Amino acid sequence: MAVSRKQKEKVVATLIGDLGEARSVILADFTGINVADMTDLRVQMRENGITFTVVKNTLLRKIFKEIEIGKEQDVYSMMEGPTALAYSSDEVMPIKVIKKFAEDHDGLPQVKGGLVSGVTYEVGKLMKLADIPSRDELLAKFMGSALSPLQGFVSVSSGIIRKFFYALNAVRESKEN
Repeated sequence: MAVSRKQKEKVVATLIGDLGEARSVILADFTGINVADMTDLRVQMRENGITFTVVKNTLLRKIFKEIEIGKEQDVYSMMEGPTALAYSSDEVMPIKVIKKFAEDHDGLPQVKGGLVSGVTYEVGKLMKLADIPSRDELLAKFMGSALSPLQGFVSVSSGIIRKFFYALNAVRESKEN
């Protein structure tokens, strides 16, 4: 089914707004994924607050030029063959979801590259980014590390107080006998 010019303009306008605010834009080749797996991927993306869409490369080039994404980087060379976009306000979540999905589905979709915080990354570097814990995980680890000395102090202090009361109780029992 052919897409009308008005529909294309609407898609371009929407993507210009969305990609301008996105902190992470991942380009992937979805060739070889069946409909059921693609639906599953879209559900996983939606659950993680990621927008996942298929865009024609000509429209994508126009959008990137309009919002000046990748003008200094080689992002345009990644727009070969079928291209799907995964973008989000979280820097690492899109690549994490794609990497996990690809591990479970014979390497599909194949990541072409992407932009994270305005910097172009090739596949290898993106996969390393996918191994970085999320912001929430890092904050939880930090808080656990920050609270650990306090918890140790409390347990040592309570042990000293407990022993003091045991000694008082022993003295009281010895005086009663």
